[in-house]
Amino acid sequence: MLKLATRHTLLLSVVSAAIIAAILTADFWNYTQDDVFITYTYSRNIAQGRGFVFNPGERVQGTTTPLYTLLMSGVYLITPDLLHAGNLLSTIFLVLACGLVVSLMRSELSAYSRFAIAVMLATLPLVYVSFGMETLLYCALLMLAFRLWGQGHRRWAMLAAAALTWTRADGIVLGGVLWLVAAWEAWRDNTERPIPARVSRFPWVLGLIYMAGILPWFGFAWVYFGTPLPNTLSAKQEILQGVRFWVDGFGWWKTFYGNNPLSALSFPLIGLGIWESMRRPRLRPLALWAIAFTAGYTVLNVTAFWYYTPLVVVLIVLAAIGGECIARWLLHRRLQRGMVVGVSLFLVCVSGALAFAAAWPYGTPPPRTSTYRLVGQWIEQNTDPDSTILVGDLGIMGYYAQRRTLDTPGLVVPRLPHWQDGYTIANYRPDYIVATQYYAWVDLISQDWFVYQYVPVAQISTPGDIMSPITLYHQRLPLAMPAQVIQGLDLPLTCPVDLEQGERLPKETRARLLSPAEEMVVEASHPFLLAQYPGDQAAQPEKLFEQIALPLAVAPGDYRWEMDCIETLHGEVEVLAVEQADGYAPISGADWADFARLAGIAFPHGNEIWSGGTLTVMLKWETLKTPSLDYSLFLHLRDADGQIVAQADGYPRNGSRPTTSWEADETIVDVWPVGIPSTVPAGDYQLFVGWYDWRSGDRLALSDGRDAVELPIVIHNKWPGGSGLP
Repeated sequence: MLKLATRHTLLLSVVSAAIIAAILTADFWNYTQDDVFITYTYSRNIAQGRGFVFNPGERVQGTTTPLYTLLMSGVYLITPDLLHAGNLLSTIFLVLACGLVVSLMRSELSAYSRFAIAVMLATLPLVYVSFGMETLLYCALLMLAFRLWGQGHRRWAMLAAAALTWTRADGIVLGGVLWLVAAWEAWRDNTERPIPARVSRFPWVLGLIYMAGILPWFGFAWVYFGTPLPNTLSAKQEILQGVRFWVDGFGWWKTFYGNNPLSALSFPLIGLGIWESMRRPRLRPLALWAIAFTAGYTVLNVTAFWYYTPLVVVLIVLAAIGGECIARWLLHRRLQRGMVVGVSLFLVCVSGALAFAAAWPYGTPPPRTSTYRLVGQWIEQNTDPDSTILVGDLGIMGYYAQRRTLDTPGLVVPRLPHWQDGYTIANYRPDYIVATQYYAWVDLISQDWFVYQYVPVAQISTPGDIMSPITLYHQRLPLAMPAQVIQGLDLPLTCPVDLEQGERLPKETRARLLSPAEEMVVEASHPFLLAQYPGDQAAQPEKLFEQIALPLAVAPGDYRWEMDCIETLHGEVEVLAVEQADGYAPISGADWADFARLAGIAFPHGNEIWSGGTLTVMLKWETLKTPSLDYSLFLHLRDADGQIVAQADGYPRNGSRPTTSWEADETIVDVWPVGIPSTVPAGDYQLFVGWYDWRSGDRLALSDGRDAVELPIVIHNKWPGGSGLP
């Protein structure tokens, strides 16, 4: 029976691994990570003939895995469901890697140790949380290279190492290790020859084969992208910034093996396995690769969990080698073979079961992936196809949005000299910004300069998602300067600023509105780029867009504007009466006899809103007399039951026109943004307007005795998706 088990170890091990992998794959079938979809977007664009790009027309290398990207572009031609196709391929690559490891160890380890390796690899939690990524292809190619090297097919092994480098640039570690091993062997085997002769015996052909394998990609990348290295190299690493790779690696071990105290036994076994592997020529590259890979990532300081997966796969093999050394020592000490094998298999089965139990809960996709998908779909359905989107997490939202997508980490945008949010926004002027509940976003969206430029349009959330609610912001000041503007609104002025490297930036931006008699009627100023440029000199040749808003609280008519930024710009604008606003509705019977009447309303952005967005309301007031007190205005959005679901209040014109400044027979156009909570469900709502004395809280009565006016236009609220709950 033992002979039969030994003879069929490969089949038994692979079948066992395949069964375990199939069960866990069913659990992880809908699992994904955000980064996966960065690659999938590149793959889709390649399949659709748009090029090796994330944003069509922009050649930026934002994926680290060209081989997997090309593979998935072929898959896309078969099925657009890359999520499940990628997870299925991950399972296949996992089983293939198990088979290659067992085959590699056929003459090195017992049948039981090989079976143990297959079980531990098939239950490895890191494998499944890496599903859909290039990680499992990487593991399969890594094991293929070791297998070919062990069989003596060294040239084929170097080609496998080249394919690994196409899969991810750190495959160069394997190519270097294999060549150095061969070079050391050539040096050792020719000790009797002079040094020049010994050097001439180096495996130069192997090096040339490897270089010939990787040069097509790096040459293409250099020509196509302008650099052989992806943007992610600078975005995801902090060279020589400590030992985070070790610290975070220990953290990942506790996360995935915290339920398994037996896993602590692997640490001494790995050390013993490295020592034993260095003594065996066929296994020496295995140990050297693990050492070199760890050293390289310690220097790079990259700590995302999927970079640990290939290392842990090799460490499991090394631990098995070390474990067999212990077992042989125990047998040499005359312990019964059955006892040693039985205890070893028991420990393996218990450890595998615990690893299986640790992996299972991660099969449910992180809640944020659902929120990201909803956000991307909302953008695709509700924004102009030419819109530009700025996000933090790029993958899922960018994939589903199918818009020009920029990211704050700088993965798919041309490299900027400063990675500061304010500068990035000033540089690209995105139409929409997607803000999560990351602490950086929470701080950003509360800053005055951001509020000046962007207004919320919708919020989307998913239960259990710590990134929720996700808020979508729209640019408040369009880059195009209009020739006509409704009175009461803002005139957006834009100044393109071309800077040479080292050129000093302007300190201030000013704008003014001039009457036909050349009298200044409105002026505004703020620091250049709202003080969001890091420094007072241009870090590189670049083109920025400075903007400023002139509030048009003026009478209708023709005006001239001027804007001082790096030069003085000027132009003309026609201010239209509020009655010419789209959807303007006159109001009757809304008199507060003490000082004013509400003559009309308009909704400059329409009366349809989204939960979590903003309703903009224009109110036309005709003054009767100057009141003795400064009254506060309130706007209440009420549901069918009369419950207030959203509100805004304060002094008119954002505090600039308190009621004590009103004079008889004036016309005042007051513009109010009303924030809509994300919890407001879809439906029809009514807007009420009234006044109150903020000192006492008492409302002012209209002439007919009411305390508020119900506006005659129904407000339609739409649901953007998700739960609406934080």
